[in-house]
Amino acid sequence: MKSELIISIYLFFFKIAFSLFNLLPLKNKTVFLSSFGDNAFFIANELASSGNHRLVFINQTRCKMEFSTIPTPNKKIYTFESLNIVDTLFSIYHLATSKYVFVDNYAGVLSVIEFRKEVKCIQLWHAAGAIKQFGWRDPETDSRSARAKVRFQEVYDRFQYIPVGSRQMAEIFSEAFQVDMSHFLYTGVPQTDFYHDEELKAAGLKNVLETYPSIKGKKVVLYAPTFRKDELQRMAVAFDIQMFLETLDEDYVLLVRLHPSVHAAAKVPDHPRVILASDYPHINELLLASDILVSDYSSIPVEFSMLGKKMIFFTYDIEEYNRTQGIWQVNDLFFPGPMVTSTAEVIEHIVDPRIDQEKIERFCRHWNTYSNGRSSKQLITAIYEPQDL
Repeated sequence: MKSELIISIYLFFFKIAFSLFNLLPLKNKTVFLSSFGDNAFFIANELASSGNHRLVFINQTRCKMEFSTIPTPNKKIYTFESLNIVDTLFSIYHLATSKYVFVDNYAGVLSVIEFRKEVKCIQLWHAAGAIKQFGWRDPETDSRSARAKVRFQEVYDRFQYIPVGSRQMAEIFSEAFQVDMSHFLYTGVPQTDFYHDEELKAAGLKNVLETYPSIKGKKVVLYAPTFRKDELQRMAVAFDIQMFLETLDEDYVLLVRLHPSVHAAAKVPDHPRVILASDYPHINELLLASDILVSDYSSIPVEFSMLGKKMIFFTYDIEEYNRTQGIWQVNDLFFPGPMVTSTAEVIEHIVDPRIDQEKIERFCRHWNTYSNGRSSKQLITAIYEPQDL
């Protein structure tokens, strides 16, 4: 109840500020409201190269994307929803006066925003696929207050356009957000353009090796678990890293990548063969540098499948996770690799050279149907008027 009251007060003042700024003229600029930033990064780079666009980046505190590298002088970067009152006011101003607004997550402030009819609001969801449930399919939604439920749908109703990489993802969004199929743009997912660009991949691999030189020439295992709702502040890493170190020889190194929502990890040993890479801004570059992915209910395998490499699913708590978070389905189109429940089993599959390439390719086609390397350009064409390009 107290939390809901605080949210209501914050949104009340946000609405007042937005309403005042909404009296000012609209400007031909693009705002990116980012929790993650991966898709925004690719769209912004494309916009920067295709014209004199004014770009505004409004970053929530957990967003680690380096938008300062976008090659245009016409950009502004602000920190949103923080103690920085000035940045927050500028953020509201730009949300109220921009013709194009991209968001990449649930953003509660949209519930009190009334965009003008000329404004286009696009949901650049932060994942190319979905294993865990969200939105109205999140089991915890039923226990929320009536006011909170109204707010959820008000946010979802602001999404005029939702680009997707597959029909499967459109159906999931439709169910999770309770929106009809007319909202979807089958343009592919912008951040997947990376996997079709040899120059970008070469530069990305170089970045990772320069940041973590100890992985060069090693067999890199990336452990990337998703968050558990009760471990957002400090996550207990279930994978037995000590067993990994004792069982596998010096050729193997472990990268640990926590979900951006998780603030810290517990019990990650200080060891030269273990690297905590949660702060590395580009997950796609980490995937490129990895030989094997160990994950669970994360959407990361959807992108990793584009590299055709081995995946292992450490689903030690699948029954509990399905009860508290929800899993869309359990089959090869959601888990295209061995599902195991112990670290020992994970290690067995790490050293086993066999890989079901056909299963991975089928999974990749299922989720990345429209992600053909031109997704950023295709989305820009669909959203912007030709004269704006």
